[in-house]
Amino acid sequence: MLTMNIEPDLFSPYEMGRTKLRNRLVMSPMGRRRAHESGTPSELMAEYYGQRASAGLVITESTHPALHGKGQPGSPHLFSEADKRSWAKVVSAVHDAGGTVFVQLMHSGSAGHHSVNGGRQPLAPSPVRPRETTKVDGEVVEYPVPREMAVEDIRRVIAEYTASAALAIDAGFDGVELHVGNGFLPQQFLASGSNRRTDEFGGSPRNRCRFVLDLVRALSGTIGAERVGFKISPGFSVNQVEEIDALETYTHLLRHPDMAGLAYCHTSAFSDAAMLGWIADNWRGTWIHNVGINPTVSAQAVRDKLLAALNRGADLVSVGRVFIANPDLVERLEHDWPLAIPEESSFYGGGAAGYTDYPASRHLIAK
Repeated sequence: MLTMNIEPDLFSPYEMGRTKLRNRLVMSPMGRRRAHESGTPSELMAEYYGQRASAGLVITESTHPALHGKGQPGSPHLFSEADKRSWAKVVSAVHDAGGTVFVQLMHSGSAGHHSVNGGRQPLAPSPVRPRETTKVDGEVVEYPVPREMAVEDIRRVIAEYTASAALAIDAGFDGVELHVGNGFLPQQFLASGSNRRTDEFGGSPRNRCRFVLDLVRALSGTIGAERVGFKISPGFSVNQVEEIDALETYTHLLRHPDMAGLAYCHTSAFSDAAMLGWIADNWRGTWIHNVGINPTVSAQAVRDKLLAALNRGADLVSVGRVFIANPDLVERLEHDWPLAIPEESSFYGGGAAGYTDYPASRHLIAK
């Protein structure tokens, strides 16, 4: 958490443990669905992330540690040597531009679908189907009822996460972000609405935190706690995740000794306000807060909103969609250059159009 009474500077360097960041602006994870059909990252993805490497920290889109954790077509994996080699090209593109990059590891849990996960029934803490729908071949369909995970499934999934994290470090990533929010598998364990178990992984807030804590312990033991960050969205209801006791659950989680020494806590823009207040007052590690920003506003308006989050106690601030059409967002904010507006029709899937063809401001100025 930021030391108070010091005016924050969005463009000043920041030391996140042993990782030195060039500024306090973070590129938030955003699924763009440009991976190959095999799940390996495409060459376009390397170009895309390299273009945005002036961010203090780049966090990749959600990446699956196992095929059965996949929920959408076009999203990437990281569980094979082929995946590692392709991701290494992404890492090199960011590092060659002077950037720092973490990969976000995400398991969809009940938000998975057999059309993209190898024909498997999705796994979840309990057989609770999400209320939301998904699309398969352009048709809106319901999610299937997931299979309740046996303890053996839980141990296997933790091992898959751990193996994926090890591959990430081998590929050159500076660290990994564990996605514990947005209604995916780890948050499904945390929430009483989606976790109706009566064993050691369900019931009380302490038990519902067990999966995440076991996972954090395994990742820290494999790649080092300083290379593990995590993202949470306490109080955000999606995928049948309903958290009626978010403050009690997350204070137990964040106060646990196994969470100390992690790279950072990253909070979603949809997080519960009371929980954000608790983090500002009590979290002693690096705090990244995601700031929801309309891409149509001015550079000055974006900068003001980011500085307001820093003034409320965040050490770093993350943004997503405004990075899509502004690969040099840091420079645009620093020099008050106009912001480009992204084309929503090209957000998900496709090729270079609306992905890597947005020019940097310096090229426009040169013209």
